[in-house]
Amino acid sequence: MDITNEMPELKNKESWEGFIKGDVLNFLIGHNLQAITVDDGSGKKGIIKRTAGGDYKVQITSNETL
Repeated sequence: MDITNEMPELKNKESWEGFIKGDVLNFLIGHNLQAITVDDGSGKKGIIKRTAGGDYKVQITSNETL
């Protein structure tokens, strides 16, 4: 499923970062998960992992074709 087709506002980098740090992080916390990976199918990926100390590590990557 290409989430950016359903939510076109996620196409820009700032919106993608906000989505990962907002909705996705809240989902992970709300469901007591250790890690989650989200891939938009167009080269953007977000990974959130809970550390042993209880902190959350967020990694956001993107690939661009020029």
